[in-house]
Amino acid sequence: MATPGQLMFARGLGPTTRLLFWLLLGAFLVVVDSRYHALDGLRSGFSLLLRPVREVMLAPGDVASELGGFFIRHRLLQKERDALLAERTQLLAGMNEARELGRENAELRALMQLQARPGQQTIHAALLYRGHDWFAQRITIDQGANSGVRSGQPVVDANGLVGQVSRVYPLSSEVTQVSSPDQLTPVFVERTGQRGLAAGLGQGRLELRYMPTQTDIRPGDRLLTSGIDRVYPAGIPVGQVSRVSRSQASPYLRVESLPLAGIDRSRAVLVLIAEPRVTKP
Repeated sequence: MATPGQLMFARGLGPTTRLLFWLLLGAFLVVVDSRYHALDGLRSGFSLLLRPVREVMLAPGDVASELGGFFIRHRLLQKERDALLAERTQLLAGMNEARELGRENAELRALMQLQARPGQQTIHAALLYRGHDWFAQRITIDQGANSGVRSGQPVVDANGLVGQVSRVYPLSSEVTQVSSPDQLTPVFVERTGQRGLAAGLGQGRLELRYMPTQTDIRPGDRLLTSGIDRVYPAGIPVGQVSRVSRSQASPYLRVESLPLAGIDRSRAVLVLIAEPRVTKP
């Protein structure tokens, strides 16, 4: 039964008719839009409305791409950091090696100057190790009887007198340091010429004995071998005065000094086997 206001015999459009209508309407809109751009405004409006939706849909891809780039950059930075650390280690090793070579070259140049003294015969040697007994103040060098080393010969480095050969083996020798308690070395003060006797106190210290209280000596004065014992050539640096004290109970000064030879630093030494011959005019 028809409802009020509805025609009893009205018929709706069939599916084919509706399809044809929408096709014609679409074709008409395409023609109008392509020729007159009539739908540009509508298209812009829809674009603005759909922009948030488009951004929401693209967000997961952007996040995934950013995360992938972050991890890639992180790995690259780690590789660069490791390469820089390795390069830094190599540079430090090279710098330390260059510094050590420079020190050895300076030491060898100083030894060559000692060797250049007229008539002086020398044997080049290297420090192997310090003796097992620390308080004995002995070192071992890598030259022995096969190289011409003999007991009693003096040993020097680039800075001064190291000591005296005390025991000789075929391929090595023991050297008693000048600071050993059983060593006495005739010396003179470089500044004044005053003679004295340097005695070892152990632990890298010397004492200049039998110096009268009125002697002109002060901290900083250098002590050189006097050569009167015919064991050590004259003029080899032995020590430097570090302290001068006076005692009313003794007629002598107490003069302490430190060895100039780099006993704990030197690697190359010279064994002196002949005293320089002085040519008379």
